[in-house]
Amino acid sequence: MENTIDIWAEEVASLPDKEFFNIMRLYLGKIKTPYNKQRLVSQLASFLKTPENIKNILSFLDDFDCEILCAVRFIQNLTQENLVQFFSDSYKLPLIYARLANLQERLLIYTVKNQDEKTIFLINPILLPYLEKKLSIEKLLPEPVLVQKNFDDIFILSQNFLLSFVSALKNYNFSLKSDGLLKKNSLNALEAIFPGKAECLQLLVNAFINLSLLREGKKSLEIDDEKLALFAGLDEIFQYALLCAASCSRFSRDGLKKEAQLLLDCLASVPESGFTRKSLLRLSFMLGAKTEDGSAVAKNSRFSQILAAARSKENYDAFQNVNILDRMIDSAACFGLIQKSGSDEKGEAVYLAGKIENNSHPEIKPVNIESTFAVSLMPGLPLSQSLVLADFLKIRQSGLVCQFELTKESAANAFDKGMNAQTIFEILEKFSLYEVPQNLKINVLEWYNSFSSIILYKGFVLKVISENIPFVENNPKIQKYVQEKLADGIYLLNLPLDADPQPFLAECGLTSVGSVKTPAQKHEVLAFPLLRSGRKFDFKKTGGAGGQSEINQGDGTSLSSVSASSLIESFIKRLASLELDKNQKEGLKNRIMNKLIITESQLSSEAVRTEILEAEGMDFSGKLHLIDAAQKDGDLLEIQMPNADGTKGYQTIIGKPEALVRSPTDALLGLILEPEKELIQLYVSRMTHVRRLHF
Repeated sequence: MENTIDIWAEEVASLPDKEFFNIMRLYLGKIKTPYNKQRLVSQLASFLKTPENIKNILSFLDDFDCEILCAVRFIQNLTQENLVQFFSDSYKLPLIYARLANLQERLLIYTVKNQDEKTIFLINPILLPYLEKKLSIEKLLPEPVLVQKNFDDIFILSQNFLLSFVSALKNYNFSLKSDGLLKKNSLNALEAIFPGKAECLQLLVNAFINLSLLREGKKSLEIDDEKLALFAGLDEIFQYALLCAASCSRFSRDGLKKEAQLLLDCLASVPESGFTRKSLLRLSFMLGAKTEDGSAVAKNSRFSQILAAARSKENYDAFQNVNILDRMIDSAACFGLIQKSGSDEKGEAVYLAGKIENNSHPEIKPVNIESTFAVSLMPGLPLSQSLVLADFLKIRQSGLVCQFELTKESAANAFDKGMNAQTIFEILEKFSLYEVPQNLKINVLEWYNSFSSIILYKGFVLKVISENIPFVENNPKIQKYVQEKLADGIYLLNLPLDADPQPFLAECGLTSVGSVKTPAQKHEVLAFPLLRSGRKFDFKKTGGAGGQSEINQGDGTSLSSVSASSLIESFIKRLASLELDKNQKEGLKNRIMNKLIITESQLSSEAVRTEILEAEGMDFSGKLHLIDAAQKDGDLLEIQMPNADGTKGYQTIIGKPEALVRSPTDALLGLILEPEKELIQLYVSRMTHVRRLHF
């Protein structure tokens, strides 16, 4: 969104009168009447442009200030809720809210409504040119220093691993518990084939189900072969990105594309030095705030909007986006898309993007067939070509070289799909340097003959007398419905299971023969969403350029910087020399410690805020006053209370006051917790400290 001085001035002028005049008195001193709001805002802008004031404002910035300012600078349309999500892994909620309020009082940031009527943060455009040098992406995504390397074997998802997984699903009866987890016997069987990969296998099961590649049948999990063939046709890295996203949750088609693309962009943006988990989460958050052209994220689909509205009515968890990102990073680490390279000086794991190299070489022949019916498969075939092997080979052991076996049961699965013995031989010889062993051919032929000796059909069967055979076989209207010729004059028709045969019979000029059972109707298979290659985040364009390196006085000389501690010390020393009463001095000292005093001219009674923002436990009436004021203005409260479980210590609660019920001896506050949006009730007498967070 556009961020100009005019927009900032308009937002300041539109503040409620009480808040507006508090700011003006704080920075400009006594307000003379008659006054003009636009003129006062102009005077405030001039105050902020003073070189000495700019120097002091910059001197007061600490690391947390700069992190928040960087987030506001580099994340588009940043709301308070999103900012809390972004820093939830580093700072406690009360600290984030308090610092946001403080930065607004210090005039470093302000709020404005965007095109979606959401309240977002922007940096004060008057100060932005001077802040640029302090706002770099490295403050949010620091480059780690690796102090300990990881020498463990690194697993990475491969085409052969997926083929082995598909073969296992086709040849073993696996089933799920009611919570979606694999049953113990199913997991044990899989672990025997894929040692040490229990977590990865469960994630793959989740992903296959959420991608509609796998469904629960009557007895076991069943593969959707048509959908799987479409999936196998995707680029290798796109397959893994979709699996990673789908392993976390079930998304709409648009949602799946967005999450998978976000992962690809994140992987492409991880530097060679790597990132910690915290930085990976932050990077994903920042990349998720942009569309492909770098603009703000587009509005959700109508379905997503309806879903979002329903969730908001149910106090939907505001942290779900962060949780999804968190789970997706876990899945990426499990699949090897990100790999632990070691740890930094704080002991935090450092991750690199996994090297997904294209090891597919369609021209090679990686299959080796032994006379014992064992078949080994070396790397090299893309899943789109090797997938046919899973139709008749049973996985025994997955590894760099996968060990399969051709059994009577696995061959029967292939025959069920319409293959015959010769088809199996041709496929094996296509991928092998040698001919199929003779004893294997003999056995497969015997299996096929045994399988073909009895065939059970289900569907519409058309039977005609010998005189009508030429009519049927030469009639294109009939032939397009013939699935298989069972014998002379007997044809299995490919009509939907619940179809009415009358239209077919009428179209072909045949007499109705009544209703019979039909084959299942084929369902439409939707293609997977199109992804693009990951786009690298351009760190060079995210700060440091264009800022003013020096703050010049009117005579052209530059002002030297000064430390925050020396400034505070000088202001407190100056305050001690002023003839003010005790309450005024305490109020001004509070302003100094909160970095609201940036020049000695502010040290006057006019700078003291007339409203109370904090109350201690013994000040019962003060707490009630704060609660009433916060409820009236829609502000949040920071409440400190003894631990609810009776243990020593205190807990800090943030929330918005909903209702206050007074009684002769106490008062009961209804508070809507942030960010949970849960309504709780608290006795005011038990509150040891109440602070109003004034935004």
